[in-house]
Amino acid sequence: MSQAVHSADEARHQLYEIMKRDASFEQKATEALELGRAYLNVDSGFLTRVDTEADHWETVISTDGTDGIVPPGMKANLSGMYCRYTLERESPLALHDIPDQDTEIQPEHFDCYHGTTLTVDGETYGTVCFVARESRSEAFSEAETMFAELVSRLLEHELEHERQREQLSRQTSLVNVLDRVLRHNIRNELTIIRANARMHSEQHDECVECEQIVTAADELIGMSETARQLGKAINADLDRRPRDLATVVRSVVEQAREMYPNLTVDVDTPDRLVVAVYPSVETALWELLENVAEHTGERPHATISLSEADDRVHLEVADDGPGLPDSEQDVLQAGTETQLAHGSGLGLWSVYWVALNHRGELRLDTTDGTRVTLLLPNQAADEAIGSHSDPQIERAGERYETAFESAPTGLAILAEDGEVLEANAHAKRLLDCGGESERGLPVSALVDATTGPLDDDTLSAGQGRLERADQTLSYRLATDVGAGQNLLVIEEQ
Repeated sequence: MSQAVHSADEARHQLYEIMKRDASFEQKATEALELGRAYLNVDSGFLTRVDTEADHWETVISTDGTDGIVPPGMKANLSGMYCRYTLERESPLALHDIPDQDTEIQPEHFDCYHGTTLTVDGETYGTVCFVARESRSEAFSEAETMFAELVSRLLEHELEHERQREQLSRQTSLVNVLDRVLRHNIRNELTIIRANARMHSEQHDECVECEQIVTAADELIGMSETARQLGKAINADLDRRPRDLATVVRSVVEQAREMYPNLTVDVDTPDRLVVAVYPSVETALWELLENVAEHTGERPHATISLSEADDRVHLEVADDGPGLPDSEQDVLQAGTETQLAHGSGLGLWSVYWVALNHRGELRLDTTDGTRVTLLLPNQAADEAIGSHSDPQIERAGERYETAFESAPTGLAILAEDGEVLEANAHAKRLLDCGGESERGLPVSALVDATTGPLDDDTLSAGQGRLERADQTLSYRLATDVGAGQNLLVIEEQ
């Protein structure tokens, strides 16, 4: 039980201390409700989950035990609860003496009620309520109502971040799956296409079409390698480490000069500038230099400058080329691709992701040539970086999820024990399962044993065929694609 709370300032101070702690949402909510119960001098505090369309009301967290006024897990029709009236209002519902107040609400098993609406991600989630069996002698004060609202707003904030953390965790696993599987498939298939085109070219002298196929295949294989390097750089270290960016710049420039003899680079950096960064900064700088070398003419020239201002490090790469096309600028600045705006490759798009991963900023100027500036928080500003997810990360995750669902290959994510966690539409069709029924099933349940069992013994081989009544399926199991997750790739022969 909470200690007695004597003032609004004291209550707010204790509430902020609760929310600052590194604890689960349930623990924070329980302590916040107990604090509110003590401050408002009532019997119970509870948080509900409601569904207005289904007319459902349920207590999610409560300060009561199983024999209390409103125990946790209690369920009822929303239409018969005080919370319905709370949701219909734009302000809290405060009733200190229900039997004696002029209200349409009929007394139930408590005579004092204070409720506020809980909204998460713009949608009604439920209510935060405080009740007492007996009426209060005085109406709820403005300070008490404001405190109850503060509890609701802070719990909303916690719920939103818990959702974001869960979503980001799912997206991270999905990104790793797509990075490994789709990139692997792309490279393998393109290698076959390239080899056949080269063989045909050798058999038919001066086959222009064959050379075009080889060139296109090389470009796509290069994109696959860029994706691999970017994923490796971003996931290599979970923590930033101090690095001398001046040394990084000089090293990347030296590598670029060796690979592109026609490239000239002017460098303007301090002797030493140590900043806490991820290894992906080096990848971003390379991509920018490579873009200059390959797309700005026969004698490409770049200028790289490194400076520090306003608690940020400015890493700038400029060239005197024709400038980026509008479609490339849109992708680079927005970090998104739509059906009407596709970047020609992953290189520049990966630079945007490096900036986003650092909680930095990307600036683009095409007034005279192209000038790309990567702004990174320095060590002093780095302390302000939190763990909150970014809306643009969420949108990117949605794009990956779309790619997973629409992939022409059957994909199923399995737990270590073979339980199916997720399967895309193509996998469901090939395995004759539909809807959401595949979740939680062992993988052996997805295939009829009479037409070819897919069980743990079969999967241990890593790959093989399934001979079914009307089709032949090939499968490959990729292990450890995420934390405790395996990936089953299924294709029709």
